Amino acid sequence: MKNTLQVLSTSMLKALAIPVVILLCLNTTMPGNQSAKAAGSGESLFTANCAVCHKAGGNIMNAKKPVIGSAKLANKQTFKGYLLKPTVPMQPAPVIANNDADLTALYDYCKSLK
Repeated sequence: MKNTLQVLSTSMLKALAIPVVILLCLNTTMPGNQSAKAAGSGESLFTANCAVCHKAGGNIMNAKKPVIGSAKLANKQTFKGYLLKPTVPMQPAPVIANNDADLTALYDYCKSLK
């Protein structure tokens, strides 16, 4: 009986370990979770949070809506509003949007893309 409980406990721990690791990874890799303190610049913020879908200022989900030339870059407040409530499938980026230094760095970098 004791041996069965040990095997069951070990199996349960292994089964739980994978989802826990995935959740921990998502928390640090989802867009909007990297701050300028860790990243250091608008380009670093973009690379850490945006580049997977917006490589070189484009948009792999909808090529007709690239970052380059986007109306969402009309001003910093519009950009902030979009980061807080983006259209699907983009995820909100409140950590960046609510940190003025991060927001400014990312906004300036996105505006510089050509």
